[in-house]
Amino acid sequence: MNYEKGTSPVIGTMLMVTVAVILSAVIAGLVFGVAHKVKSSPQVKFILNDAPSDIDSNSGDLFTATLYGGDTLICKDIKFQIVNVTPNTAYELTWNDSLRCFVYHWNSTRFDMYAFGDCEDGFISVGDEIRFNETVALIKSGTVVELRVIHIPTNTIIYIGRVLVE
Repeated sequence: MNYEKGTSPVIGTMLMVTVAVILSAVIAGLVFGVAHKVKSSPQVKFILNDAPSDIDSNSGDLFTATLYGGDTLICKDIKFQIVNVTPNTAYELTWNDSLRCFVYHWNSTRFDMYAFGDCEDGFISVGDEIRFNETVALIKSGTVVELRVIHIPTNTIIYIGRVLVE
């Protein structure tokens, strides 16, 4: 029977075709960027403190956040989310490169909340303090707020902390 002699060349040819297809898929993935480097999110630790001045019915300093450990943050790669815990209302502050601070606004004529301080160079390094302030009464005295720091490229929350604002 001639069936036994033809089995080996057919299997060998199929194996060679399979290896060629797998190699071409891997090479195409590398060339066209399908297999790209996965970014990792930075690790940070903040200390939150109530602001030294009181907030009033119109505006005021809310709290400060001091980076006391971890990686240096690139301001355009992060956003701050302030959550008023009681009604569970969130405000997102994003980096404004022309103002060199983080801002939240719901209309185009004013900024309702902003964060500024040692971030004017576009980076937040260990020891830098960020002051959170509002221009309208969004947060009342005696409110617990939660600060979330979100790394935009990985869409990861890299810090969560709470502070009592008075």
